[in-house]
Amino acid sequence: MNQFFIQSAFNVLKNGLQVKENEQVLIVADDQQQSSLVDAFVTAGSLLGAKVGKLVYPAVPQQNKEPMGFVGESLKAVEAAVVLPKVSITHVEAIRQARKHGTRFLVCSGLDERMMTGAVNADYQKMSQLTNRFVQLFEAADQVRVTCPNGTDVTFSVRGRATMAVDGICTEAGAWNFAPAGTTATAPLEGTTNGTIVFDGSLAPFGVVDEPVRLTVKDGLIREIAGGRTAADFAELLQSYEDPNVYNIAEMGIGTNEKAELSGKLIEDERILGAFHFGIGKSLNIGGEVDAPFHTDGMIMKPSVYVDGKLVVEAGKILYGE
Repeated sequence: MNQFFIQSAFNVLKNGLQVKENEQVLIVADDQQQSSLVDAFVTAGSLLGAKVGKLVYPAVPQQNKEPMGFVGESLKAVEAAVVLPKVSITHVEAIRQARKHGTRFLVCSGLDERMMTGAVNADYQKMSQLTNRFVQLFEAADQVRVTCPNGTDVTFSVRGRATMAVDGICTEAGAWNFAPAGTTATAPLEGTTNGTIVFDGSLAPFGVVDEPVRLTVKDGLIREIAGGRTAADFAELLQSYEDPNVYNIAEMGIGTNEKAELSGKLIEDERILGAFHFGIGKSLNIGGEVDAPFHTDGMIMKPSVYVDGKLVVEAGKILYGE
């Protein structure tokens, strides 16, 4: 087994999930994930003195589809869990309900061995400080505007909404965080998002877009999708749910991890320093009020971001805090 992966997993469990001796910890993955990665986390948890179990389940057919029932029941039965499937289940009810039971989570959906040598090993203190500065900024804000030469020009309100610091640190019962870390997560107020969003980085579950995906948004909902093959496939996917809530603008955040690179996997792409992501569909897990059978995210690579009229990110360069 690769000792470097074990060391990286050890650091994540010790400093992020903060696993304790004799604590019950479950490592959960689907049958498409690399077994060497799963076993590295199992070994790392054992080295920390935890009582570690491993659960491998059949991969869900689409991201954020509910896994088999035994997954959710198992997650409720432990104190802490690491979720690292290849096909994301980040926004499923199984995790939401287990959190209500007190299980704390480190979510690593889509994590691969390459990320263990890069984004996972960022300077966590520096990243956490920057991430939490943006949390404070957004939690005190009302209006946010995002623009980009790619055609993005969209405004929305975050007034009164809590903002999550995705800094990898997860200590309290029922809390969750992520690895790799390095972004914020906020649900815009329902019905307030208006304008144009253009994803020019990646869009899950399709990976890096073939050409920019243009969304026309009015009163919080996507009204039109345009672009190339990725756009057509995305429109078809949303239509297949036959539920208007999948068109909801559910989430927004700014990347704060200087080691993250565009990979086509949202677990890393959302962390890219200065990049901006929008989530679509279900927002219940991130403080919003919209339930939907689907959640996904897309990336704007070089945005300019205005918070209550103040420019805080310019063409992907972070100005806030300088």
